[in-house]
Amino acid sequence: MIDHSQDPKQAREVYDTYWESTEDSYPHYPTIRHRKRFILKEIQKFLQCHSEPAEGYTSIFDFGCGEASLLTTIQQTFRIPQKHLAGNDISAFAVKRAQQKIPEGTFFPSAFPATDQKYHIIICSEVIEHTTEYQKILRWIFDHLRKNGLLILTTQSGRIHASDRYTHHTQHFKKSCLDALLKNIGFHIQSSRLWGWPFFTVQKYLTDVNFDHVRDRYLEGNISPSKKRIFNAAYASYHLHDLIPFGPQIYSTAKKT
Repeated sequence: MIDHSQDPKQAREVYDTYWESTEDSYPHYPTIRHRKRFILKEIQKFLQCHSEPAEGYTSIFDFGCGEASLLTTIQQTFRIPQKHLAGNDISAFAVKRAQQKIPEGTFFPSAFPATDQKYHIIICSEVIEHTTEYQKILRWIFDHLRKNGLLILTTQSGRIHASDRYTHHTQHFKKSCLDALLKNIGFHIQSSRLWGWPFFTVQKYLTDVNFDHVRDRYLEGNISPSKKRIFNAAYASYHLHDLIPFGPQIYSTAKKT
C-alpha cells in the first residue's frame, strides 16, 4: 500500500500510472456511477434548500478530483460556470486531464492546496481511505467550507480486499467512528448510511479469487462494448442497495454550521 503522507513522490508516480491505465474505463464502473448519482442528488437538494448566494453562483471543490469526470458531470448538470469549480489531486497526470476538461476551473497538483478560497460545497469521494492523514483532510475541508457549506463524503467500510489494495487503501472506517470524528471536527451530520449489500459486497469478495484477471479485463484499458454491457447490468442491479442500509460503502453528508 502507498500512503502519500509517507512517500509523496512514490505516491504521485503510482497514481499517475493508475489514472493512465484506467482513465477510459473508470467513469463506467458501476460503483463510480452510483457514487456520482448520490453526489448529484445531494447537490440538487442543497441547491433547492438554499437561495442563490450573493455572488450569484455556487462554488464547488472536489478534494481528490482525479481526472475531473465527476466535476464535468456536475458542471453539465447544474450549469455552474467553470470558473467556480475547483479540485486537487496528487497525480499530475490527473490534474492535467482535469484542466483540459474544465479549462476555466482551478486545479491543484497537491495533497493540501494552499488557498484561502472558501466553497459552498466540498466533495471528498473515495479519498480518505488512501492515506493515514485522513483527519488532516477533513480538517482542511472544514476550514475551506463557507458557513452552512456542505461536505459530501464517500469512503469504505469493512475488510480491505484485493481491489482495495490495488488502489492502495491504508484503512477502512466504522461508520460510527467516522461520524464521531466529523462531529469532533465541528461538522453537523445531515445523513450517514451504509450501502452495497449484497451485490457490491459479493463483488469485493469475488475480486479476491483472481484479481489479476479482473484488473486486466475490467478495470484497466479501454472501455469495450462487452465491458460496457457488463458494467451496465451491474449498475442496474446495484439500485437494490438503496433499500438496504448495510454494506462496505459509506455515504455521508455534513454541514459547517
